Amino acid sequence: MSEETGKPKEGREASEDTKRPSHYAYSVRQDKEGNALFNRIGAAFGHKDSKGFTVELDAMPVDGRVTLRSPQDRLEAKRRGERAAPDDRDQDREA
Repeated sequence: MSEETGKPKEGREASEDTKRPSHYAYSVRQDKEGNALFNRIGAAFGHKDSKGFTVELDAMPVDGRVTLRSPQDRLEAKRRGERAAPDDRDQDREA
């Protein structure tokens, strides 16, 4: 919002402020039992032309890896009573 008028800003800033993220950014670590622990560290917003994303991070993972997941993926897993699995690269790295 504009401080002068109290009305929403026009153009790009207004649309980005109200836009929902298409993906959430996570730092994923394994606990002692091998379960994936997802720590949300930011979000990704799709570009209007659908050719890229703007990623906003609130924190940087220690290992430098960021996992992007759609909100729907996590919601569906939760409804099924499952924990979200780490991506395949995490499993390959341990082998």
